[in-house]
Amino acid sequence: MTSTRAEAGVDDTVGVSPTAFAANDATQDASKAAESRSEPTPLAPGARTALVVLSAVGVVLIIASIVLAFVVKQHSDARRNLDIARSDAVAAARQAIINLDSISAATIDADLKRVLAGTTGSFKDQFSKSQTDLKQVVVQAKRSSTGTIRSAGVVRADTDSATVLVAVDRIVKDSTNQNGVVINDRWKLDLEKHGGRWLVAALLPVG
Repeated sequence: MTSTRAEAGVDDTVGVSPTAFAANDATQDASKAAESRSEPTPLAPGARTALVVLSAVGVVLIIASIVLAFVVKQHSDARRNLDIARSDAVAAARQAIINLDSISAATIDADLKRVLAGTTGSFKDQFSKSQTDLKQVVVQAKRSSTGTIRSAGVVRADTDSATVLVAVDRIVKDSTNQNGVVINDRWKLDLEKHGGRWLVAALLPVG
């Protein structure tokens, strides 16, 4: 009689050891843990609010620093421009008085032209009209004069106008006094800036 494995009581089921099952469970647990770690943890509502506030504060601080830097630069530029204007106005006032006090019968035409070139407005008109009489006085007396600036300072100034005080020692010689006479003068000059040049708009003696 032919016999089968079943009849002989032989079990065909492949055997799996408990150790294999345990290893498989551990692998699945590790995979789940890795997946859990790879997913970002959502922020709590309070944390999200704090993050938004901090970002906004950072933006505000950046804008404030830019605005502050701009304001500081503007102020620095304005101050530098005013300092330059004051310096240029004083230099122009000193030169104007030197020109006015350096008039000689021998060079009268060039001297008067030099003075007139440094004037503007009503003072220019007044000086232009008085040139003929002034020339006559200087030539007849054979007069010559030179000036030495003793001091000069700004009373007020902006970038387009200024008032300057100038003190000068003027030595005047003529046909009656060849040794010369020293005259101490003080002048108040109002200057205006035109075409990049500081010009005398008014000239008054100061007692």
